[in-house]
Amino acid sequence: MIAPGLACLALAFLASFPAAAQTRDVNFAVVGKHAGYEQTGAGKPRRQYYSFFSEIFLADGTPLAEATLVRPDGREIRFTDQRAVVGPSRDRILLIRGDRTYDSEAELDEEWPNGEYVFRYSPPGATDSVSIPVRLGEGRYPQGPQVRLEQNGEQVPSDSVDSTFDLVVRYTPFDSGRADPREIVDDMIFVILRDEENYKVDHSGRPFQGQRFMLYSDTERVIPAAALAPASRYALSVEFAILEETSRGRGVPVMSTRAVTTALEIHTLPPLPQIMD
Repeated sequence: MIAPGLACLALAFLASFPAAAQTRDVNFAVVGKHAGYEQTGAGKPRRQYYSFFSEIFLADGTPLAEATLVRPDGREIRFTDQRAVVGPSRDRILLIRGDRTYDSEAELDEEWPNGEYVFRYSPPGATDSVSIPVRLGEGRYPQGPQVRLEQNGEQVPSDSVDSTFDLVVRYTPFDSGRADPREIVDDMIFVILRDEENYKVDHSGRPFQGQRFMLYSDTERVIPAAALAPASRYALSVEFAILEETSRGRGVPVMSTRAVTTALEIHTLPPLPQIMD
């Protein structure tokens, strides 16, 4: 899960979230449940599936490659090192995706129970392992956001995007988003654009990595024209992530989440024909 997201945004920098005593190997880790929606054109998003995911976001250059997630029932699941993957899924993370998607919350909860999950790994050169718990409760999923596209101040259909102009991605408000009472990280929004081969061509940013990222109060994301090519197809996703619990272990921020993503297919127009004098 993926977990598989900057103009006019109330954005935050890494400095907004102190990282005292943070280990040099892991930036942050997350475990969560996810609901996937699909939107066609300007229509209302329709829920397609539920899924489970967990990610450990690695610091640049760390040799850490092995980690496990301990479930509430004691089972240990090994993370996959996405740095070893060839293709668009390659990333600086350790990843667990559920074996399949689910038609209902009940099915997902039966396969992946709520309760305490533990991230467990051994930092390179350390004499002991790190175990960081976080609780995934019985929270509610936010509503899947409805997406609207604009260029030059006007709404544009998803199949008629002009690649010569910036694309403004707007969405329904993240009304259930909240600030974190622990002041680790607030509920977040991610906006990601992928090309026909599923490579990311634009990403709104991740926390704890020294870059800008989006919070629940943000209302739009501007994708620069430079990220778009004419006569091309793209997959746009807008994710709302409610953080149920945040904490720190060994200085590493960890969080549990209920997240929803709306996927929208975008087509750019072919270039206008050249007019010869």
